[in-house]
Amino acid sequence: MGRWLGRLMGSVLAATVAAAPAQAQFEPGEIVLKVPQEEAVVRKVLAAPQMKKALDYVNASDEETIREWMSLCNAHGPSGDEIFRARLIWKLLRIYGLENVFIDDQRNVMGIRRGEGGGPTVVLNAHFDDNAQGWPKEQPIEAFVADGRMWCPAAGDDLAGVTQVLTILRAMNAGDIRTKGDVWFAFFTGEEPLKDNASNGAGLFVSSNYPHNFDWKRGDILMQLHGGGGAGVSTGSVEVRHRSQLRIFVPLDRSEWGKHAVDALGPIIARLSAEVRDPRASSSERTSAGRPKDLVMMNMAQIAAGETLNQTATEASIRFNLHALREADLWRVHDQIQRIAKEECAKAGCTVHYAINSKNGLEGGLPGFDAVNNAPARMAVAASNVLYGNVGAVNPIGGCGDCARAYRNGMPAFSLRGNVIDYGDGRFDIKAERGEPLKSEVRRKTRNHDPTASAPIDGLWAAAKHGLVFAVAYAGLAEPAN
Repeated sequence: MGRWLGRLMGSVLAATVAAAPAQAQFEPGEIVLKVPQEEAVVRKVLAAPQMKKALDYVNASDEETIREWMSLCNAHGPSGDEIFRARLIWKLLRIYGLENVFIDDQRNVMGIRRGEGGGPTVVLNAHFDDNAQGWPKEQPIEAFVADGRMWCPAAGDDLAGVTQVLTILRAMNAGDIRTKGDVWFAFFTGEEPLKDNASNGAGLFVSSNYPHNFDWKRGDILMQLHGGGGAGVSTGSVEVRHRSQLRIFVPLDRSEWGKHAVDALGPIIARLSAEVRDPRASSSERTSAGRPKDLVMMNMAQIAAGETLNQTATEASIRFNLHALREADLWRVHDQIQRIAKEECAKAGCTVHYAINSKNGLEGGLPGFDAVNNAPARMAVAASNVLYGNVGAVNPIGGCGDCARAYRNGMPAFSLRGNVIDYGDGRFDIKAERGEPLKSEVRRKTRNHDPTASAPIDGLWAAAKHGLVFAVAYAGLAEPAN
């Protein structure tokens, strides 16, 4: 038995048939598709000796995979300055046999595993920049494993996904798998910033390659791994997203304890929290996925004021991140923010400046593209169903930051979803809480963007298998080389 994962006895197909049927609990908004033809393709692929060897490799490679994950952690890659981690990924892709490997102008790293013709192109990707504020670039990172988790900045978002994509490549090599369509391995930069250039790596990648190198109208697909997987696919990221900034100014007061901009900003924030309400409880008009059409998500992401301690701040600001399905709902919230700010400033004697710094998203999606019933989504669901027992579903709303930028540039982009835990030997959990309870009282689980972030190791394997089976089944399994 490996440290984290038992070796699989026999093929994964036999193991999943032997396992007890999974009791999937689908979330509101998830759409279950019937995909018998795609499931037949997946079963045929799983029965091939090449795929059995590849999946046996995944089951036996746990220690190698964890070492690789740790090496990615230790090569620091802060968003906007990711070159050290980019060079490491470039080197790994060359070691793993890819010849068409390069780093582009945004420090994206790409390698192409050429197919033999006759199948769609599958781009497997993850982003490798981190947003661990407070961790200086010059300070070394020393990742470690404890309590069944990897601990380092960006361990889960998205170095777990990077590790999964690299594991898929190693597994394809181990099984000597040949595909009909090309399989690209692409690693993006710049996903983390809260700016107009967020996901600039995905933006450059799509604008550089669509539609001449790949095109969704031919069936090609961009599929991101983000740590989870095994239970279907998210095809969304078509929400309209606006980012804005509210700035308030108070008259200059020479007194050390004079009028302070933060004092004026506080009541505005309180009213926004109370009055810009989530309409989920009252809305009756819903999308086909069950989501309220007038739902607006407002994240008050950043608050700033003066940096000098012995001087009153005469200016304070707050940045907003707003998401909705319809742009009209966002403009309604913009008006509401400005109205509340002006009313409170009339009381406090301040003035207001409001700016919409960026707009993106595609209201209603791409013309002619069905975000639910499309070929790659159907195959991703089929791979889940055969591997883990009818758990696959499509979420047409959720997605990833890179996916949103890809959509904005005209290319649909999906992400694998689910929290399946694959223990090997045909044993797995569906919708489980990934990661063991912490054994040490001196550690605590933290959020992805914290310097002390961690991610569960047992969540790696289901997504790696899910992505592997999807990529081979969708690109098409070619005959083995003679």
